[in-house]
Amino acid sequence: MSSRTRNQKDYQTILSDLLGTGALYADPDFPPVSTSMYFDGRIPSRLGRIVWKRPQDLYKNPQFMVKGARRHDLDQGYLGDCWFVAAAACLATGHKKLFEKVVPPDQDFDRNYAGVFRFNFWWYGKWKEVVVDDYLPTNGQQLVYCSNKERPNEFWPALLEKAYAKLRGCYESLHGGKFQDAMVDMTGGISEVIDLRERDKLPPDLYDLMMRGFQMKSLMGCCIFRPKGSTQSEVEMANGLYMGHAYSITAFQQLESTQGVVRLIRMRNPWGRGEWKGPWSDNSKEMARLPDNIREKMNIRNKDEGEFWISFEDFLRNFDEVQLCHLQVDAMIEELEDNKTKQNWNVTVYHDEWIRGVTAGGCGNPPDQLLYWNNPQFVVELKKPDDINSRGGDCTLIISLMEKEEKDPGKVAIGFDVYKLKNPNRRPLNETRAPQNALLLARRSGTYMPYREVTRRFEMPPGCYVVIPSTFKPHNEARFMLRIFTEKFAESSVMEENDDTPERGDVPPVLSPKDFVSDIFRKHCGPDSRLDPSELQKFLADVSEEDVRHRMNFNIEQCRSLLPMVDENRSGRLEFQEAKKLWKETKAYREVFLQFDKDRSNSVDTYELSTLFSKLGGRFLLLLRDSTVIGPDGFPVTRPVLTSIVRRYGDRNNRISLEDFVVVIMRLINSSVSTGPHTTFMFFILFSLSFSSCSLSMMF
Repeated sequence: MSSRTRNQKDYQTILSDLLGTGALYADPDFPPVSTSMYFDGRIPSRLGRIVWKRPQDLYKNPQFMVKGARRHDLDQGYLGDCWFVAAAACLATGHKKLFEKVVPPDQDFDRNYAGVFRFNFWWYGKWKEVVVDDYLPTNGQQLVYCSNKERPNEFWPALLEKAYAKLRGCYESLHGGKFQDAMVDMTGGISEVIDLRERDKLPPDLYDLMMRGFQMKSLMGCCIFRPKGSTQSEVEMANGLYMGHAYSITAFQQLESTQGVVRLIRMRNPWGRGEWKGPWSDNSKEMARLPDNIREKMNIRNKDEGEFWISFEDFLRNFDEVQLCHLQVDAMIEELEDNKTKQNWNVTVYHDEWIRGVTAGGCGNPPDQLLYWNNPQFVVELKKPDDINSRGGDCTLIISLMEKEEKDPGKVAIGFDVYKLKNPNRRPLNETRAPQNALLLARRSGTYMPYREVTRRFEMPPGCYVVIPSTFKPHNEARFMLRIFTEKFAESSVMEENDDTPERGDVPPVLSPKDFVSDIFRKHCGPDSRLDPSELQKFLADVSEEDVRHRMNFNIEQCRSLLPMVDENRSGRLEFQEAKKLWKETKAYREVFLQFDKDRSNSVDTYELSTLFSKLGGRFLLLLRDSTVIGPDGFPVTRPVLTSIVRRYGDRNNRISLEDFVVVIMRLINSSVSTGPHTTFMFFILFSLSFSSCSLSMMF
């Protein structure tokens, strides 16, 4: 059996095959080699010599899990994935059913052991099974990454970490990240971030809101930002906390004292050591004064195992950010603040992307403000107000935008705007339609941040809205998932430029009546009175220079593409009438092209292609085809086709030349003639490019 065939099978099939042979699994896609640890295969010297070993080679009695999972089972190793370890510790603390979905308990080292284990992650909208072998990186004696220091023969933490590393590419991909991202990947929940530095914007009852969210099973973590300019990944503070480090929030407790109610938060350092040294720490005078029954209830242990209590006031003074993952939409901070209780939510999911030269328009800052309208646009129509506690008949709208990370997570700042339409017609907004629509910027996602997910909750009156997600800078390519939550069912769709109509005042190009083509044709044709590709190249150069006083320099490959599209008798050469027809069409396309080539550089910005194609409608096309497939609204080019065009013909500066444009439009028209109006299947076959944008409605 080939490794490729085996890798395509699921866990149960692999296990059955191995048990029948007695062999142990070796993962062909994530082998025990250096490139599984680091993308370039260069292992840092601080790790020393790495030896990949199976658990049975380290301990006589390896265990997958000992008496259930606990938050203390996970201790971070020599990998900067505190965010992941902290998130996994939270999941293990109080979410048994969800934890067992991520870490199936029916696997161990005793019964049916074959060196293969499985884990499940919610990966951009779908649960994905990740199968790994149990080879783990060691220094020859012990694990170098995540382990259980108290019970070193327990291996579910190390194997879970390995599965997550495989999902993301390698162990190095886990170095640095966000707590909430790992939680979303293990739950499918919604992330939320609270910036504690903006004290004036914090809800006055933040502690109560966090505690209620915790009671509703929201997973919580927090972090202290690393100082600017620091070369260290973590920086220790005098009070025992670390900057550049993430912590789990594992409990809340309020105590009565002579000075009033004390609000406490329990936290855990994923290192399994390193604790807060201030008030309410393990050995503080405040803790020493507590009765034994209260200390026992709070599970206070006077040893450095990484878990500690801290007052809410000290928490606010020291930490910069709270990171949350809500398993229920109702558990969001703003939802709790409004004291709402909802049962079911409708969610629509889109998968889309920002493509350089097509849809990567940026946030609209000058001088690129016009590019903004090229971003993907999604319309949502809120028809009925919420049933419970709606403010003056408003509708709750929750929008979650998630970047699909590649090898460099968190490098692209993302956000979105929400506009209300006065005259909705399901057509994309642009610099013309936006003011015509009396466009109202209803809401924004806030400051663009390099977070994988940005989520905001809004209350809006019924109406038609457009959501425009974007990167902060134009031309940044990234794929994304957009989730739109509403209490009531809301109609939602992608806005496409397929039905754009020319603006009034557009004058169709006028074809030159001058007929001199035959002389140039006879000059270049062969002895058979026909043009081959090299002869066609010279013909087009001369005829363009004579007719429009501009020499069009088609290269030989472009001519080889053009020739069969007008070679009606399939001879492989062009007769005079075919060559004349080709020039007639080429000149017409050039006239439209020049409307956009303002600087006469013989190229246009690829962001303008959609509008340019819309100009190819109306009366002038009737001059080109006996049976035109292009109506007065222009040529309807979908975004997948537009993406194919840009990636095949656009240059590094998002420009497409006049000659390439002629080839493109000829291919589009000819494929539509052969397959029927408004279809471009041949174009996809020619370029073998794929793109997907779909929506899925479900109950959350």
